[in-house]
Amino acid sequence: MPSKFKNSIGFAALTLTLILSSCGTPSPTATTPGDLASAPGNVAGTNVLSAQAAASLQFKVGQTQQINISISGQPAQPGQLRWTTSKATVATVSQNGLITAIAAGNAVIRTILITNPSAYLDFSVTVDSAASTPAPVPTPTPPPASAPAPTVAQEVLQLVNSARAQARSCGSASFAAAPALSMSAQLAQAAQGHASDMAAQNYFSHTSNDGRTFEQRITATGYAFRTIGENIAAGQSTPQQVVAGWLQSEGHCRNIMNPSFRELGVGYAKGGSYSHYWVQDFGAR
Repeated sequence: MPSKFKNSIGFAALTLTLILSSCGTPSPTATTPGDLASAPGNVAGTNVLSAQAAASLQFKVGQTQQINISISGQPAQPGQLRWTTSKATVATVSQNGLITAIAAGNAVIRTILITNPSAYLDFSVTVDSAASTPAPVPTPTPPPASAPAPTVAQEVLQLVNSARAQARSCGSASFAAAPALSMSAQLAQAAQGHASDMAAQNYFSHTSNDGRTFEQRITATGYAFRTIGENIAAGQSTPQQVVAGWLQSEGHCRNIMNPSFRELGVGYAKGGSYSHYWVQDFGAR
């Protein structure tokens, strides 16, 4: 697409299985899964009690744990087991196997098969003092938010001020470095209005389709000027391209380097035959 310029100055529990025999086998022995005890000869009448829990249980004061028992592979039913504790001041147990830690110390919780008291399981319980309140975890400090991306108008202003900061020649005219410009809301209003109008109505001129000049457009915003100027361009897709093009054109370059100007307004719109329309309105009050 051709480009045009114009300017106008101005984001485990371990499984514990105990096998106890009703035939007078020795005292039960806690074993791990790799070393299961068994009743000699697997005689008839053998009762097998097993629990999905570790033989040694560790608690903090106030903690509870439910112990589930199986009898010969079947879940124990109410009334089949009796639960006892060796020291109720340390740990209590309900008749359904719920252990509650009461105070620091050690106790033994036992469950006994009611129909065969020689079949039982023991759980060694150790209760530590109540857990202290953990120190609060500091809330991570979020990284500083990155600065928002500059708008098109801000980019154009920065590029213009970078150009004004250096002495340069605009065709036959030489310019010393000039003071930086500041953004003017009123000049920006005039510039944006003209850029949007050109894109919407598909024309390219300093004079609006309704006949208004850039001076009239700026005056309509209430900007009381001493001196004004305007650059327009079409076809350039980035601020860098359009400012570079203006600086290579003598008349546009003169407006950019004019030391009399103090303020700038920038307009940019998409549309029309050139796809991109740019306006700079310069002024001083």
